[in-house]
Amino acid sequence: CIVVVFTITLSKVVSSSGFLGNLLVVPMDGSHWVGIKAIAQEMGRRGHRVIVVIPELSIRMGPGKYYDTITYPVPYGRDYMDFVMASHKDILEKSAQPLMEKIKKRFGQIQKIMSFIHTTAESLLFNSSLISHLAQQNFDAVLTDPMVPTGLLIAHKLGIPTINLLRGVPCSLDMKASGCPSPPSFVPRFFTGFTDRMSFKERLINTLVALLEPLFCRLMYWHFDQIAYDFLEEKVSVAELFDGTVVTLAGLLGGIFCLIC
Repeated sequence: CIVVVFTITLSKVVSSSGFLGNLLVVPMDGSHWVGIKAIAQEMGRRGHRVIVVIPELSIRMGPGKYYDTITYPVPYGRDYMDFVMASHKDILEKSAQPLMEKIKKRFGQIQKIMSFIHTTAESLLFNSSLISHLAQQNFDAVLTDPMVPTGLLIAHKLGIPTINLLRGVPCSLDMKASGCPSPPSFVPRFFTGFTDRMSFKERLINTLVALLEPLFCRLMYWHFDQIAYDFLEEKVSVAELFDGTVVTLAGLLGGIFCLIC
């Protein structure tokens, strides 16, 4: 498994110096959890202290042999979670709809999912007793999936660096964070379903979507910008939170394909 190979490589680099640190893990649920869990397990197995913070109700996340878990309460039940997951399934299904209609439909479905994500994030960030407890643990870094910037916010609050496991972040924030070039003539944009082998017409559409990305990003993350302001008590955008990244593990289809320091 590619995830395990690069996890072992990362942990060898850290452990070779004899340093055993404290790692806080703030994961995202679903398929994103697979890569995060593999890293948390391997780092814990090699002697690092790893604490994973998860909601009391989740799809896949749970305890592991080599890391400790801290759970926090959330204001929803299993029925609401099943409803949100049904919306997510609709997004992943392919359809023959025109591009703009597809974008409109998917954006509406994403809004439902984002509402669920916001509720979960706020349940953690505004749990003052838990945040205070985490601040006292002297963590060296936060491992997180910045598709949901909860971990980035906590890292900024605690004044520690982040290790990001990226997997197709909207608005090309993953490309910007890693410093990778992302020309629209070659790199397919979110929603389009294009590959890197595009026709001239597809390249034009892809370029148009790339031009609209800043607006889409603002619409998608505006609520997190407000959450960030309320939590940090300072004006910080989601894009600016990536400045604390020291290592980027770029993931695709549940695996890690490159390591960027």
